[in-house]
Amino acid sequence: MPETPNNAGSPNYPGALRAIAARLLSHDGPIFIAAHVEPDGDALGSVLGLSRALKQVGKDARPIITCPKYLAFLPQPSELYAPLEVLPANALIAALDSGDAPRVTGIPVSQPGIPVINIDHHGTNSRFGELHIVEPGKAATCVIIHDLIPELRATWTADLATPVLTGIITDTGSFRFPNTTPDVLRAAADLVGYGAQLAEINDALATQPRSYFRLQAEVLKTVEFPFGGLMVTGFVNAAMVERAGTTWEETESLVGIIRTAEGAQVAALIKDRGDVTKLSLRSRGRVSAQNIAVECGGGGHIAAAGATVNKPFAETVALLLKATERELRRCGLLD
Repeated sequence: MPETPNNAGSPNYPGALRAIAARLLSHDGPIFIAAHVEPDGDALGSVLGLSRALKQVGKDARPIITCPKYLAFLPQPSELYAPLEVLPANALIAALDSGDAPRVTGIPVSQPGIPVINIDHHGTNSRFGELHIVEPGKAATCVIIHDLIPELRATWTADLATPVLTGIITDTGSFRFPNTTPDVLRAAADLVGYGAQLAEINDALATQPRSYFRLQAEVLKTVEFPFGGLMVTGFVNAAMVERAGTTWEETESLVGIIRTAEGAQVAALIKDRGDVTKLSLRSRGRVSAQNIAVECGGGGHIAAAGATVNKPFAETVALLLKATERELRRCGLLD
């Protein structure tokens, strides 16, 4: 059986923040900051927020992350570093928003002798690293970065606040998801007060290329409603991406569109990549997308999760439906 997610946070969150800040501030060599493969707003936002804060206090911080096209408004020219296969002996790694070490991309997290700090909010996090702070109760890793930056003795500026607020916006669905707590709204208010432009960020995130709408039309033709409409599914494959004249990157937000189906407690976008099948999952109410994803070999959060399945499309769909049925029964929504 899949491992049960550990959704408990640190017993002493303020102490953990202070310990990580002290470790970062005491390090004299380069600090390489990276996040998970196929980074989203929270991954990029947390990497940029931490990197800029460390640079402000005189540290050699090197953000190593690729920038998705829809987030191109965040990094400054030449701010991001290229991936590295080997790190210098005096390096320190800060791995952000990554459930386990193999998901960190761009740097060799397992290089012997290189310490790792793990900062994340996924309940499926393996708690890797010399130091870790894993807070599944936080809506985004950027919320943790918001709390960490004062411990680094950095001064808030608009350049610091903007990527951090962007990560919070993307991981809360623009404050629509159930993880939008009073603490999240207070953090967002702080960041707006520090100079982040909420309206401009939302406008940048909402702007889509014309090809996106052609792709959306392709996906909407595939929508089905298993389990009497308690689930909504859609799929996308390479031929659809090619016909739309777009890239796989632009499929990421489509699960949010089908999630709006009336009565659906689970939404799944199934991405047939040929060699693997990827799942993007969203849920509402008592239903846990995390439980479904874990059963499919992935992870994430209760309301938003995903998995990469090394099986053909049809076998992945069967696995997904079985896992979803189990979760719906657990919640009492199916007899």
